[in-house]
Amino acid sequence: MIDFEIAEIEAANQFARLLNPRVDFTTPYTFYYDETNNIKTFYVRENDFNYTFTANFVLGGLLHQGAVPDVQPLIDSFKLQKTVKEVKFKHIAFGDFLDCLKSQKLNLFFRFLKDSDLYVHYSSLNILYWSVVDIVDSAIMNSDAAMQLGHGFDNRLKNDLYKLCRFEIDAVIQLFYGFEYPNVKPENIGNFIEALSNLFEPYLPIPEFHFGLESLRQILKESKKKGELAFVMNEKNYILLADLTHFYLRPIYTFKNSTHIFDNEDSIQEDLNGYRMLDKGVEFKNYWFVDSQDSQLTQLSDIFVGFMGKYTNYRNTHSMDEIKADIDSFSALQLENMKLFIDIINKSDQKNPAFLHATDSYEEVMKFGELCEIIAGK
Repeated sequence: MIDFEIAEIEAANQFARLLNPRVDFTTPYTFYYDETNNIKTFYVRENDFNYTFTANFVLGGLLHQGAVPDVQPLIDSFKLQKTVKEVKFKHIAFGDFLDCLKSQKLNLFFRFLKDSDLYVHYSSLNILYWSVVDIVDSAIMNSDAAMQLGHGFDNRLKNDLYKLCRFEIDAVIQLFYGFEYPNVKPENIGNFIEALSNLFEPYLPIPEFHFGLESLRQILKESKKKGELAFVMNEKNYILLADLTHFYLRPIYTFKNSTHIFDNEDSIQEDLNGYRMLDKGVEFKNYWFVDSQDSQLTQLSDIFVGFMGKYTNYRNTHSMDEIKADIDSFSALQLENMKLFIDIINKSDQKNPAFLHATDSYEEVMKFGELCEIIAGK
């Protein structure tokens, strides 16, 4: 049993409130959860990864404040077969993201959410981004000058490294496997840095890459001299993401006054039971697991999270020019569903920005804002 003292997290919450006064961690809400792309463990193999990296892991769902809203009218409106014991995303929409937007049942779902007292929440993890950012953090730690430049500088370097890795994914896989990343041995640090920096060369003349990659290349030289990249050493060979437990713990301790209801998942239940949550030494437990058949809001959370998984996969694999071209050919129903999705996200953000949490590259996150502008012009 691991004691997890959440009082130490309060400083981070205070900092978040300073950045955005609308952030609220104290009001009690009831959160319902489901997840998609639960990879459990992510590792590199000789020629690929064990799981696709293009879709984010998403943990999230619906939430409300106060009394439980009546969602039976929504479920009835789906007109599902009587043999269906619980509503799932696959009953509402199927196919890729663009196909899902053609669903009339999804339209009913989005309309209901927009007009109800329900909100959405998520923790979204870009798996590839997570796998490479430790290189940047390690390099910055070895550079006194880079340490003074703040999070904006960090994020620019991480964003450009992530973009490079997307373009050069086959070479990156070979690099990671060859050096047993993220457990690069001390005697191989120099060679690892040199091999990684060689991937930068074709991109350095390109304006959108030049500043980030050139800056990273220069500070990596300092790491090469020191023979150290602290966060990609002394780990397990090839294991890029050991487990997702922290992503389940984060909302529990961040919204400590709220109730958190998870769908039954034996492995996650076992992992969470390995932690004793403490607030200034006093144990508390603000979460439990339910059978989704007994929880309508857990079932509806499956719909939202399933759609979010489709959205992140589409977003991560398409440029904004490609996305704009797709939107230009939308049917009326696709356009309306996209507008409703945006409205629901913005409604939840207005209620409390802390509902929406992403570990992701700047480039991917900013696509949502660009989407909003394009859709608003339709």
